[in-house]
Amino acid sequence: MKNVTNSFKDNIRTYGRQLDYKVKINNNSIGTDEFNYIKPAFHTSLFKTVMHTLEIDSKKDISRKSKINISVGVKVNEPVYEYINYNTYTVTEQSNRQEDTSSYIIKAYDKMVEAMIDYDLELTEKIKLRTYLIAICQRLGWNTKNIPDNFINSNKLVNPNLHRGIKYTFRDALDEIATLSCSFLLFIDDEFCMRYFTQTNENIDESYLDEDSITIGEKYFINSLVFSRAEESDNIYRKDDISIATNGLHEYRIADNQLLSTNDRDMYIDEMFDYLKTFEFYIFDVKTKGILFLEACDKFNFILGGEIYPTILLNDEVTFEDGLTEDIYTDKPNETETDYKYADETDKRINQTYIIVDKQNQVIKQHANQITEHEEKLVQHQLDIDSIKQSVSNTIDYKRKQCRHRTS
Repeated sequence: MKNVTNSFKDNIRTYGRQLDYKVKINNNSIGTDEFNYIKPAFHTSLFKTVMHTLEIDSKKDISRKSKINISVGVKVNEPVYEYINYNTYTVTEQSNRQEDTSSYIIKAYDKMVEAMIDYDLELTEKIKLRTYLIAICQRLGWNTKNIPDNFINSNKLVNPNLHRGIKYTFRDALDEIATLSCSFLLFIDDEFCMRYFTQTNENIDESYLDEDSITIGEKYFINSLVFSRAEESDNIYRKDDISIATNGLHEYRIADNQLLSTNDRDMYIDEMFDYLKTFEFYIFDVKTKGILFLEACDKFNFILGGEIYPTILLNDEVTFEDGLTEDIYTDKPNETETDYKYADETDKRINQTYIIVDKQNQVIKQHANQITEHEEKLVQHQLDIDSIKQSVSNTIDYKRKQCRHRTS
């Protein structure tokens, strides 16, 4: 949560509140009358990176690579305003000219955009997850002081070579690290941070909200965690049978994570499930008159009609345009339902055929695993992607030739 006083919280929701905005472009102050609107936002889902975005409708063009800083102030007493600041945004795209308004739509992003480049680390040995995260940050020139010494799966070994040669960006790799650590990776005040859900103890009541646009959905929680690789018979899981019997199945599935494409996935699952089964939150979608001090991953409460709805913030869209509005929401994560009779709790006991897709080498590996009382046999069959493509091509060509000879 942003550091604001109680006076800020009181005045932001007061009728007749007085607001002020400041904009700097490359450290030069620009009058707010140069902008038709300013829209900072962020959007994320569970356990991913967060990239803060900025959209501006500007009467003048803003060149690529420009740095933009914005802050908004609320008058807390005469004549003092209390300001909050946003991350520094970089313009990365050519502006879009709006002929009807003779203005320019400018899009900019915080430092997470620096991770949107091709992954090129040459790490071939297994290393600890925390060491891997630090290596990526150092490659990108980011400060690592806010990375905790210990976090979920921080000391577990991973194979960073799995991210090479598969057209991944560094952000793709960071997303998978965030998933494996049940965390969020983002910039706060231009500093790289790893965050878990952060309890703010803030209560948001009707005085902050647009009464015509309040939707509180169901309570979301997790009582089953599934790692899915290719086929249903290749899933491993942890589940809380008592909770499932009482509340029904609420499954969180992680699929197509390259760090979980190896055959030792059960190394990572327990720490994750022990954490995931401890939290719950309400789904919501509300329009507000402006809150501003809540940040990504913050835990807070809605107090509505005498009821308390604990929740978390994953999406935020602020608009400064003839005043201030803010839309905040958290969507329900996709739920799945695994047939557990075809899954197991560990890779080592799966006595079936399973498939690993090796994106790096463009190979599909089929493993037949047979376990008996005295031994374990593993038969591996490898299919080359190019061979499959050629086979498909030949089949299509054969069918086309057949079609040419048809007379009816």
